[in-house]
Amino acid sequence: MRVSELLAAPGLSLTTVVAGTTDAPIEWVHAIDRYPASEFMSGGEVALTSGQWWPEVSAEDYVRDLVHAGVVALGFGLTNTITELPSQLITACEGHELTLFLVPIEVPFIRVIKTFVQAERRTWELPLRRHLDYYQTFVAALREDRSLSSMLTSLSTGLGSTIGLVADHEVYGVASTEGMHPIPLVSEGVIDAELFSELDLATFSVEQQAVLSVGAPFIALEIERIRSVKRTVDSYTRELFTWLRSDEHDPVSIVARLDSLGIGARSDLTDLAVIAVSHNDPDAVMLAVRRESGSSAVAARLDDVVLVCVAGEDVADRLVAGLPRAASAGRGNAGAADRLRLSLIQAEHALSLARRAGGGTVIGADDLNSPSTVMYSEASELIRETGAALLRPLRDYDETRGGQLLRTLEVFLSSGGRLSVAANELYVHPNTLRHRIQLIQDITGRSLDSTRDRTDFDLALALAAHGGPEL
Repeated sequence: MRVSELLAAPGLSLTTVVAGTTDAPIEWVHAIDRYPASEFMSGGEVALTSGQWWPEVSAEDYVRDLVHAGVVALGFGLTNTITELPSQLITACEGHELTLFLVPIEVPFIRVIKTFVQAERRTWELPLRRHLDYYQTFVAALREDRSLSSMLTSLSTGLGSTIGLVADHEVYGVASTEGMHPIPLVSEGVIDAELFSELDLATFSVEQQAVLSVGAPFIALEIERIRSVKRTVDSYTRELFTWLRSDEHDPVSIVARLDSLGIGARSDLTDLAVIAVSHNDPDAVMLAVRRESGSSAVAARLDDVVLVCVAGEDVADRLVAGLPRAASAGRGNAGAADRLRLSLIQAEHALSLARRAGGGTVIGADDLNSPSTVMYSEASELIRETGAALLRPLRDYDETRGGQLLRTLEVFLSSGGRLSVAANELYVHPNTLRHRIQLIQDITGRSLDSTRDRTDFDLALALAAHGGPEL
């Protein structure tokens, strides 16, 4: 409150006698008749007096003492004994440019003091009222939209500064936090998450800090809620892929699980497909899935691969296009729920081929045109062991006698059984090659003239090359 506002306050009928610095702010209103009054002043006060010091103390000495103490105005209240304002007081106030006003006899000093206190209370309560108003506004906004984006918009409005958020590698509220000032949320019990402000936290006013204290806990709670939901979805999704891998499922269970994950809300579930992705930053892949697919896909990390179940060819196309650079991917064919296991098998095998081709390669199920290659990838332990058993006698012969029967068999089969071509590649005489072939047949009891036996040998060699058991 300023002196001019006190002079104009309704119900006081104060009369200005000397107009000094009337725009000076008032720290307090103090009724005092003692001299020297400066002992009880700290500066910025309005002094109220009824002239009890007069005439023992001159008006000049009294006013000089008040001015030296920093008093900004003097109010004189008439009484039954002093019915007129002393002219010497007026002269002294004019000389020191101290505001002097007359308090009517019917107005007690306590009313003047209460008027000041009530005005100041409204000023003191203003930040609190704004704080409460902002709290109510923030809560009302949450009833309409509980998203982090809505919260950040409300917080930005309250602070008068754009606010962004980085949580779990995702940016909310702004396109980029570059050049912004971080506000950690550790104090709210949240790690790996920070608010970012255009303004430095150190420059926040008391009101801005109060606004931040309202919004930050709500944002922290929402982050933890989202994380909890993600953990649940991740667990359910990993269980879905575990079912598919083990073939312990039925279409009804699959549809029910997809429904619980939010994909079942789609009216058409005839275009379900699996995409298997490999990248050195799986979190970046998970982020791309959420960004490009929304509620039309679910993903989970299994081993070193991110498996994605996606509904819709268009969504799958968008997801593949939006994967991080250098990500390798295998894409299974789309179909109904009863073909989802096949799509998973296709995707994982296609990914194994994509990895060999190098980062950034995407291979679809239609590119898997070699049944034997698929067999190598999906061979059971029994098939692998059977292949190893077929080749083990040859491996033993080579190790004990320094032979090259396995190498001879591999080159002979890869040459299509052409003796001259195989002999040239092995740098041996055709008769030497014929001798080795006969030895292979004698040791294994198989015939290389038989298409079936050749196929068995070829599969066994390929399975060994794909990481089969020791021969």
